[in-house]
Amino acid sequence: MGRVGVLALLLACLSIGVPGSAGAATLDFTGTLRLQVAPPYLPPLTIPGAGSVQVTDDGSFHLLSLLLPGGAFGPITTSLPVYGAEINSVIFTDVGNLAGSFAGISGGPPGGGAMGVSGIAKLCLPFGSGCTAHVPFPFAPTGGGAGFGIGGTVTTGVALQLTLKHAPWTIGQPTMTFHTPASNVTTPALPGGFAHGPASLTSSTARLSGALQLVTVSKVYTSLTGAFPELPMAGILTLHFVPEPGTLLLLGSGVAALGVIGRRRRRR
Repeated sequence: MGRVGVLALLLACLSIGVPGSAGAATLDFTGTLRLQVAPPYLPPLTIPGAGSVQVTDDGSFHLLSLLLPGGAFGPITTSLPVYGAEINSVIFTDVGNLAGSFAGISGGPPGGGAMGVSGIAKLCLPFGSGCTAHVPFPFAPTGGGAGFGIGGTVTTGVALQLTLKHAPWTIGQPTMTFHTPASNVTTPALPGGFAHGPASLTSSTARLSGALQLVTVSKVYTSLTGAFPELPMAGILTLHFVPEPGTLLLLGSGVAALGVIGRRRRRR
């Protein structure tokens, strides 16, 4: 293979081409799904993930829509300690992502969409010695289709009643006000979303090295009359489009071939 052929191979592997007509493609990704009850007071759960997504672009690599399969993140069961007198730990059970669909991502008003989360989070409340009571925060959609990352309102619980008001995912900046006995507090420490690629911080997302971050927030009303009658529950989904392993091997071979060609020409 000559030098021109090697360069063509490298360009093809990196998806650096001439913009064409709009169409669909499959992109591999790595990323994280981060979930947090009552940020920044309780610790987050970070779930790594990887897989493939279906994307459509406008012919200029602006990302128009994205389909994320379920099970790309998790499921995971774990317990995170909390260093405080009111809560011992947060217990996450079978937490992972359901299938997600996002649209209107590049350009115009902030886009987004719905992606449910399976499983449940429980706050471990200490009474006496050890943890004898759990307060559940269900993620999964209910019969009405409402759920965390989807939207709608869910009411659950008996002795301690919870009402969860959910919002879909967005690449914008989510804001939600939470009332405490002392003040009104806007959702703390929650970053905005973004969609950008290798060519621009506002475009070319539907290419290798493109990156996408979507965020969501829910409002949890409790029947408690103490310091936190309302709590935020936040999610951050981050995707980074990367070459598949076979493509990385081709890139390595192409770079090595260019080095060999260069050495041969210097010897002449």
